[in-house]
Amino acid sequence: MVTQECLAILNAISLPVVLMDGQGSIKAINAHTRRLLNDEEPSRIDALVSIRTESFLRMVRRNRYCAHLATRLIGPLAEYYPASSRVCLDDEWQDCYLIEFFPRDLVVGGMSRLSEIRRREASLQRSYVRARESERAALSQANQDPLTGIANRRAFDCWLEQLCRESRHNAFPFSLLLVDLDYFKRINDDYGHDTGDKVLCAVASLLSASLVRKGDQVARIGGEEFAVLLPNTDRRGAEDVAWRLVMALRSANKKTADEGCDERWVPVTLSIGAASWLPGLPLSPAALMREADQALYLAKAQGRDQAALLKTDN
Repeated sequence: MVTQECLAILNAISLPVVLMDGQGSIKAINAHTRRLLNDEEPSRIDALVSIRTESFLRMVRRNRYCAHLATRLIGPLAEYYPASSRVCLDDEWQDCYLIEFFPRDLVVGGMSRLSEIRRREASLQRSYVRARESERAALSQANQDPLTGIANRRAFDCWLEQLCRESRHNAFPFSLLLVDLDYFKRINDDYGHDTGDKVLCAVASLLSASLVRKGDQVARIGGEEFAVLLPNTDRRGAEDVAWRLVMALRSANKKTADEGCDERWVPVTLSIGAASWLPGLPLSPAALMREADQALYLAKAQGRDQAALLKTDN
């Protein structure tokens, strides 16, 4: 039952109004509607809708502005357009919809303005999406080495800081490899910078392909210098990966020699310095870089084309 208070509120509305439940049963109509219907009080919304009643019910339940303008109403309401709002009552029926019938001349202008608002909203949304895409593209470009396509020094520094925080928090070891191409200046001097660039790109691809774990990261941090970050990797694991990279380049040199000349490739070797952090030890990105750089110097001093770690008591 609809209370007298509820009926008073409905009758105070200056537009024709119908209160309907989710199944299409009419719970109440206001005085304005009753006058239009010559004091008839229909029990279901079907009596007010000339065709496609189920479609009308679906549109009412969507509760989106005046979304059902195409619905045809019976004669006394033919000059009106319906708009619905969901209302909640504490009686035995809960899913109720207040259907207000707006005059055609009012709705057409209002819908035109509404359409313009929605077009502006859609335009703003598209602009926002394009701005976000441009921002992501710019950020990606800022973190990418333009020659090799892998990460650059900026991205590497961010990765190292983040890996330090995560490893300290989780008490997991991690390792850093500094990779340098041996005698790379000779390649530029003897073959030209174009060939040198091709060699750098080939080495970057080889390093990336040789890192088999998802979390391992490689970046170009200088002219012919690369860096590799190995999460959850101790000294022994770092040494294994470093030598795997050295051997991968040796294999590439041998394959090129066996198969003939490849203009994209000039034989080149790697020197790698490795440094590791273990839980419980002091942790500083700068200190770890210095240790890896010292190990790289050791590898070069010992003849190049190899990997080296500093001796430690840890």
